[in-house]
Amino acid sequence: MGTALDGYFDELAERSFGPGWAKPEPSLYPEPKRDFPPFHWRYTDARAALHAAGEFVSVEFAERRNLICVNPKKGNTYASTPNLVAAYQMVLPHESPRAHHHTPSALRVAVDVPPGTYTVVDGTRIDMAGGDVLLTPNWRWHGHGNDSDEEAYWIDILDVPLIHQLRAMFFETHPDLRQTIEHADPASPMRFAAAELARSAPEIAPGVRRAAFGADHLLTIELEALSLAGGASLPARRTTTSSLLIPLSGAVVVDVEDVEDGASTFTASRGDVVAIPPWWRHRVTAGEDAVVLRASDEPLLRHLRLYREEISG
Repeated sequence: MGTALDGYFDELAERSFGPGWAKPEPSLYPEPKRDFPPFHWRYTDARAALHAAGEFVSVEFAERRNLICVNPKKGNTYASTPNLVAAYQMVLPHESPRAHHHTPSALRVAVDVPPGTYTVVDGTRIDMAGGDVLLTPNWRWHGHGNDSDEEAYWIDILDVPLIHQLRAMFFETHPDLRQTIEHADPASPMRFAAAELARSAPEIAPGVRRAAFGADHLLTIELEALSLAGGASLPARRTTTSSLLIPLSGAVVVDVEDVEDGASTFTASRGDVVAIPPWWRHRVTAGEDAVVLRASDEPLLRHLRLYREEISG
């Protein structure tokens, strides 16, 4: 290779060009980068921190009183995985955060919710119980409320990081701040009792049952409820998807390969969140009978013909 003229690269930079033959780092590589590490957030930690925040964070001050599950990837300040974010939220007794809508799709996983805890989607009140999964598809008005005398806790999951990358974020607060509740629908198609779905689902492996749900409402997020008998395991695998694992009951052990500077085994209990970013091989084993929710961006990857999977058995 010859020698560039003096000042050649400086002149390129001045014109916002970069030499494709001398990139600072490759733009094409043989398999996905694993720059987001797997991580485990504990519900007990989040609950204690949110309870304390209830003393000084009001819903008039904050859009939501929540704690973001921020992946410790260097430079990251928000996302839990490349395309998904999880957050713990608490609503105080007799509190009603203001309603809004946005282009990201969202869902909430009820953890400790006393009777009288609800979400409102387009004017319909949907009461929730522990273990329920409630959907708010993109651009649907939604708000929440807690008519009880106890604090309510749940986990929100959204595709906000994806919408950020696509530069397609739109958000509006409801013009009346709180939605008018037009009617209630306990059997709303936006509400799923995930554990019941899982326990009655077909067996896909010894001691493992799987139920997929919500596909008619969420285009970018796949939801599956997994029922595992004590000692049962899902096959070890890695995929190009981002996944968030949340035990709804029981406890599971998540073994992940090659986790640098940290534990390679996460023991997750009810309400915990475990992030499995793309291309990390992992195995999920139930220490006792357990039901686990898995949320992933698999529909997006399949639609773009970018889904790949390796199963190790």
